[in-house]
Amino acid sequence: MRSIFSLTTRIMSIVIIFFSILLSIVTYSHYISMEQYTKASEHDKSQLLLDAIEPIVTIHLFLGFDEPLSHYLKEIVQKNPMVLQLVVKDAKDQIHFYYQSPTYQTQAHSNLHLERTIYDQISPDSIGQIEMVYSNQQYTQTLNDYRQFSILILIGTSSLIIILILLLRHTLNPLRELAQELFNYNPATFHFSKKRVHQHHEVAVIQNAVVNMVEKIQNYTKRLYDLNLKLESKVKERTKTLEIANNQLRNEISDRKKAEKALRHANEMLETLSTKDALTNLYNRRILEQKLQTYWQTAWREKSPLSIIMCDIDFFKKINDTYGHQMGDQCLQEIAKIFENSISRPTDIIARYGGEEFIFVLPDTPASGALRIAEAIQNLLAKRNICHETEVKMTLSIGISSVIPTKEIEWSSLIQAADEALYEAKHNGRNRIVVRPL
Repeated sequence: MRSIFSLTTRIMSIVIIFFSILLSIVTYSHYISMEQYTKASEHDKSQLLLDAIEPIVTIHLFLGFDEPLSHYLKEIVQKNPMVLQLVVKDAKDQIHFYYQSPTYQTQAHSNLHLERTIYDQISPDSIGQIEMVYSNQQYTQTLNDYRQFSILILIGTSSLIIILILLLRHTLNPLRELAQELFNYNPATFHFSKKRVHQHHEVAVIQNAVVNMVEKIQNYTKRLYDLNLKLESKVKERTKTLEIANNQLRNEISDRKKAEKALRHANEMLETLSTKDALTNLYNRRILEQKLQTYWQTAWREKSPLSIIMCDIDFFKKINDTYGHQMGDQCLQEIAKIFENSISRPTDIIARYGGEEFIFVLPDTPASGALRIAEAIQNLLAKRNICHETEVKMTLSIGISSVIPTKEIEWSSLIQAADEALYEAKHNGRNRIVVRPL
């Protein structure tokens, strides 16, 4: 019984805390929303009043009619008691109308102070200024009323929650008594003091169900013994069936492993066949290194020059940050097309080496030939930038390296030399070509 009572207490505490926090959050959020709405409403009213009198004031200041202006503004302030002060000045700070409410000093600490400069409709010169102090008394009163209303809601709701919890506690008392009887019940002695009751409320239904259950326990005991004997026999049969099923499952697992192995092999073959960069449709870095090794061996045997052009788009990160990664991808695709248009031999390859870095591998090409290709690339890119439809302008820093391979030199040294030339081009101001033979 102690544990049941403790659980009930915990449930009640959680309910009180939850509803109190929820109600406080909802009330506070609604109060903040009401405060912002009321404040914005008062500000809009004052702005609308300024919008209404501005054209009239502009005309009278422009024409110099002070008396009609004074008469019009007096009617305005009489119809709008929220206006505590209204001053109209011309461009020379000469006052043409001045009004101050008798309640101005008592409300000055919480008012809206608005100023609006009046401009000539023909020329951009200022012809005067309207200064207005608009009372926030209605805004403050509305918030005070809503605050009191919120407090009353909190108190009323909290009281209702407490009453409901007390009713719940009173309702659970018969269930606690029934739980205590169940705790003390001994099936061997069949000592259970609770009897069936001829009522139809929920607790009575539960008590009758418990009494009925206790009466059936001993009847079920013998039947359970007989059922256990039958169950043992069925367990043996099921065990044999399960063994057969397990053997079949092991065979299926073996077949599935073979299928998974075949699938992995197919995926490995597919990965081997994947040679192109998905975005630019140029060769990827893995294929670049494979072909470069092959070209290196061929150039070494034939004693022919092998050149590399390494290109990097200048300030590419700034393009991504300014125009977004989608535009950056489009720029990479455009530059890839320019690269493809700059070469004609099928043996020349272009690969995307990094994010905005690209490499040309030019077999049987000296440094002078690589330089001509690099200059052609710069010319094509310049024509592209001149086009009026081009939103993003791009420039390239290019590093070139060339060598006739020997046994003492590794192919990776050629890439390193081109990378150093590219670094020098960027260090010297970008948008240029640097040649560094190996």
